[in-house]
Amino acid sequence: MTLIDKIKEIPHKNLFFLGFTIVVIFLSLSYWQLNSYYDDKSNLQKLTTNTVETIQIVDINLFNEFDNVIINDVNVTKTWLLRSRVHNGNSGFNRIDLIKDAQNNYLIVNRGWVPLDYKIENNSNEMELTLIGKLITYDIQTFGQDDILNSDFIFRVDREFLENSTGKKLPNYYLILTDSCGVNIECVNLEEPYEAPHLSYAFQWLFFALCLTIVILRKNKFI
Repeated sequence: MTLIDKIKEIPHKNLFFLGFTIVVIFLSLSYWQLNSYYDDKSNLQKLTTNTVETIQIVDINLFNEFDNVIINDVNVTKTWLLRSRVHNGNSGFNRIDLIKDAQNNYLIVNRGWVPLDYKIENNSNEMELTLIGKLITYDIQTFGQDDILNSDFIFRVDREFLENSTGKKLPNYYLILTDSCGVNIECVNLEEPYEAPHLSYAFQWLFFALCLTIVILRKNKFI
């Protein structure tokens, strides 16, 4: 008897077809989690790279995400507070600055974590002798509260919104400071987001797929 003949005679056809559909879903989830694990591992390796290069804002588009850079002699022209940031278990914000150099090139900079009672001061003409950090891809607009024009608070570092809000053209990446973040500002720990248990989730979904496969085959007398 061929395999097709056996499938035609199986006693629990609904379990067989629906069950293996779920198995494929479980395997897909396992594969996704495994890819996420390797992506995070690769990103973490890039984040811990110590090579630093001094550049100008105009050169940023020539570099890659997670590259370490130093940018000198720029002014802070606008500041926002990025909502719902947590540091060492304490709620607060990230201070987000719009930076300008002498050639009127603009850049968004995440200065780091500040507490809930942090006050935005008048930052015009504030000089930054040195900005040291990593280039990061902008956030992607998802479901949730929308940012409001002319507000001092934002929910995400969204390039399109920030360009529309400021009327300035921004480079492909923004900068997260990793050193000398400012008075009463805690630098962001970029390694923290890469501790997600993707590998254990991958094995978990694989285990579910294996268990369901055994149940389907035993119920239908294939094993």
